[in-house]
Amino acid sequence: MKKSLFLSVTSFFSACLFLSCASTKISISDYSPVGILGVEGNPTILAVDFDNQKDEDAGGTLSNAINKLIDGKNPEILTAQDRVDFAEECLRHALEEIAGVEVVDKEKITQSENYKYAKLNILSMTNTNCVAAGYQQDMLSLGAKKARVLMQESGAKGLISLEFEFDKKLSKKELYAVVKMKVRFIGSNGREILNKEFVEESTEKIKVHGLYDSNYDKDTFVTFYPPIIESIINKFVLEYMN
Repeated sequence: MKKSLFLSVTSFFSACLFLSCASTKISISDYSPVGILGVEGNPTILAVDFDNQKDEDAGGTLSNAINKLIDGKNPEILTAQDRVDFAEECLRHALEEIAGVEVVDKEKITQSENYKYAKLNILSMTNTNCVAAGYQQDMLSLGAKKARVLMQESGAKGLISLEFEFDKKLSKKELYAVVKMKVRFIGSNGREILNKEFVEESTEKIKVHGLYDSNYDKDTFVTFYPPIIESIINKFVLEYMN
C-alpha cells in the first residue's frame, strides 16, 4: 500500500514537472543582442478561399517575370518589396522599443563571411520570395554550427527570421487582406528554439465589382497590409518579450 502510494505521488510530481517544462516559453530578452537573419515574403498576393486553398500560384522566377511584364502596373506586385522592407523595419523597432532588446546592426550580419556564403548554392536560385533590402534569399534558418559561428562573428546571442505569406480573401463581394507570419528563433546554442506561425486579417474590406472578382481598387487594397504587418509583429514581440 505504501509502495503504491509512493509510486502514485512520484508519478504525479513527475507529470507536473513534465507539464511545467512543456509549457515553458522562451523570452527573447534573454538573447539580447539579437541578429535579424532575414525577412521574406511572396511577391504575388495570393487569392485564398475559406479552406485556405490557393487559387493562384506564387510562381517561379519565370512566372514572376511574366506577371511583371503583363501586369507591371498592378500595385499588388509593385509594392511587394515595400512590404518586406517595412516588416524588417517594424521587427527592428518592436524588438528595440517594445521588448527593450538590443538588435545587432544589419551590416554585422549581412557582411559576415559566414552569412554571405552560408547558402550560396544552386537551390537558392529557385527561391522566388522578395527579401528585405540587404539580406540574402533562403536565409531563414541555419544549421547549428553555422548559426553559432555567425553569432560569434556578429556578437549576437540569438537569431530571428520572419517569413510572410500575403493573401487576399473574398466574402460576399468584399475583399480583405490576410497576413501569415512564420517566426523562427535560433538560440545561443545554434539550435531553433521557436518556430511559430501567426495569422491576422484586415478589419477593412473593399468592394469587388464584375464577374471575375478582379475589379477593385488595388491602390487602396494594398494599404491594408502595413497596419497588419506592424500589428502581427508587435503581437509576437509582446508574447515573447518576458
